[in-house]
Amino acid sequence: MQYYFRALVRTGFFVAVLISFYHHSFAQKQSYPKGYYQFPIRPGLANTLAGGLGDLRSNHFHAGLDIRTEQREGLPVHAAAEGYVYKVAIQRSGYGNVIFLRHPNGQTTVYGHLLRFSDPLARYVREEQYKKQTFEIDLFPEPGKFQFKKGEIIALSGNTGGSAGPHLHFEIRDSKDNYLNPLYFGFNEIKDITPPKFVNLAIRPLDINGRVNGQFERRVFAPVKLKDGTYRLPYPVTATGIIGMDLVAHDQMTGTGFRYGLQCIEIKMDGNEVFSYNMEIFPNASTRDYNNLIDYETEQKTGQRFLKCYVPDGNNFNLYKTGSFKGKLNITDTLSHEVRIKVTDSYENSSELIFDIKGEPQNPPLPAYDMEVNPEWVQTDVQENTLTVKAKYYRSSIPVATFFAGGKEIKKEPDFYAGESAVFLSDLRLYRPDSVKVGNTTVKTYLRSQIYPETAFIYQGEKWSVDFQNTSLFDTLFLVGQRNFNALTINNRGIALKDFVTVSFTPENVPDDKAHTHVYRYVNGEYRFAGGVWTENEIRFDTRELGTFVIQADTVPPKVRLVENSKKRIRGYIWDPLSGIDFYKALVNGEWVLMNYDAKRGYIWSEKLDESQAFEGELMLEVTDGAGNSTILRTELTEPVVVHKKVRKRKR
Repeated sequence: MQYYFRALVRTGFFVAVLISFYHHSFAQKQSYPKGYYQFPIRPGLANTLAGGLGDLRSNHFHAGLDIRTEQREGLPVHAAAEGYVYKVAIQRSGYGNVIFLRHPNGQTTVYGHLLRFSDPLARYVREEQYKKQTFEIDLFPEPGKFQFKKGEIIALSGNTGGSAGPHLHFEIRDSKDNYLNPLYFGFNEIKDITPPKFVNLAIRPLDINGRVNGQFERRVFAPVKLKDGTYRLPYPVTATGIIGMDLVAHDQMTGTGFRYGLQCIEIKMDGNEVFSYNMEIFPNASTRDYNNLIDYETEQKTGQRFLKCYVPDGNNFNLYKTGSFKGKLNITDTLSHEVRIKVTDSYENSSELIFDIKGEPQNPPLPAYDMEVNPEWVQTDVQENTLTVKAKYYRSSIPVATFFAGGKEIKKEPDFYAGESAVFLSDLRLYRPDSVKVGNTTVKTYLRSQIYPETAFIYQGEKWSVDFQNTSLFDTLFLVGQRNFNALTINNRGIALKDFVTVSFTPENVPDDKAHTHVYRYVNGEYRFAGGVWTENEIRFDTRELGTFVIQADTVPPKVRLVENSKKRIRGYIWDPLSGIDFYKALVNGEWVLMNYDAKRGYIWSEKLDESQAFEGELMLEVTDGAGNSTILRTELTEPVVVHKKVRKRKR
């Protein structure tokens, strides 16, 4: 790899952009064999997609193509190439019914959300489900046991698992299980001449000295498309210090109204390439790292997914080429700098956003006040390594905030004023305040500890603790925690965890019925089951999300409604509104019966090992929720109801 340095010097002011790139353009993709794979749905005919590789989804990048199936189930699914079934699985969520085909070239194709498998694969899976007495199952047949030729029908398309509607999920993976972009393999069934679209651009300070339009806060701009097809920002941007950009842009495909992820993002400042992102290949093992590559806090608050256009600390994805600033911009002068952001899709359609960032003085003078007004309120917040303190309506001839840390007092003037509030910034790497006083108001920060990534650590508080593994964090975490009666708040839900932490908590009011009392994460007025195990008066649970956790009892058993209990088939609905369905089983005369389960609808239906044999005797259906409540239904199986259609006689 060759490294080079470019410096821009303009009238005594200096902007440095350190760039390291391969000699070839990062946007240039590797070669892919055309014609090796056949399109798996309606090959040879025009098709459209509902999703592509790299789409931003909840907690993950989308791993392949979502091929539309005319809003219906049951379309033939063809083997994309010759191969054998390496893996076949049935899942409540995720891929649902899924087949993994291993090919002679070492790659694997994946077919998800299937309605049913073709025989004899379907028969093999059903027999294994009966042997193991389970609906959900992962199977790895011996190589060559189930082989398919290119174009042979392997299944019917469906809507199983986590699918939001009928379609086929299709992936191509390399020999190392990395996801590849299927559109690079030359499928003529998909056409696209429509360029991507810019939606929003966020610019944020990334260190304590950074400012955007004079403020230490994230600013969002909505690009405007001009007649020439390029985009501009509707009003000026000023900045100083180290700043980063987050982008909402999506691909559009000809003939559909769907939105797709971007293939490539390239950013230049003053003609120098400072950032390049290419969604051509990414590892299966690191999909959850996605939460570190988006603005996770904004996604949790609003649902909008901004992709970071810089490399965040803790990144494990090889999606970027940048310099020493890792895609961040360092503005150290008061000049205007042209920024160009180019986004490109898999078919080389592209759009460009062009705007200027004007440097602003790093330490503008503060306004002078000859009055004394105590703050109406004082709020604290932690962003990255910085503690932000806002004091509303605070005015003073000698304005100051006093930070109390480790028995010491540190006094600071406001860093700037934001409208009605005086704003004070504190670098948490230098000291960690436990409280702050502004005027006559003192507030606690509830800052507890500094936790480092790749380091196992247990924080022990008063009647609560958090056990961090060396895989739990992407970046340094300044732990904020507050215990309040039967609730525990750990930082906020806008901080992404890489992996699980274990939390122990002793509530103020220990419940009598511990067996049905568990931890729930409180989000936007809803309680999401987190579980937990009691040891005396302490409950211990694992979580990959932070926020507010409450102790709550669930003593209501699941609901069960049968719609058919005949000797031919058993069908019904099961649901539980609070802790969710954990387990279910059906027995006919004491013999286990396979009940398929569509978790989206709560729908269950029987599938016999031998369809020629009728059910006989008593049905026992047991359903248990996450809190351990069970509903057991017993009923006799009946003869199937025969519906006779009335035949109208024609009048002569």
